Amino acid sequence: MRFTFSESAKKDIKKLDKKTAKRLKDKFIFWQDADDALAFAKSLTQHVGATHRFRLGVYRILVRLEGQELRVLRIRHRKDVYKK
Repeated sequence: MRFTFSESAKKDIKKLDKKTAKRLKDKFIFWQDADDALAFAKSLTQHVGATHRFRLGVYRILVRLEGQELRVLRIRHRKDVYKK
């Protein structure tokens, strides 16, 4: 599956420290090369925009499944990610 990034996700990445950003990049490469990237994600039922979430330490990556593409909506700390 291919990942695409929303503008807000790009801004979220810029706010991360370099070590976390490197870990995030490595994980995206790993997930993209996997046969089924959604096997590493949890399905969301109560969130309005996102369909799944990935975990990276204390950070959560909210994604929406769009055909064969995963659209990254937000990358935030777990305490802030589900707030509107």
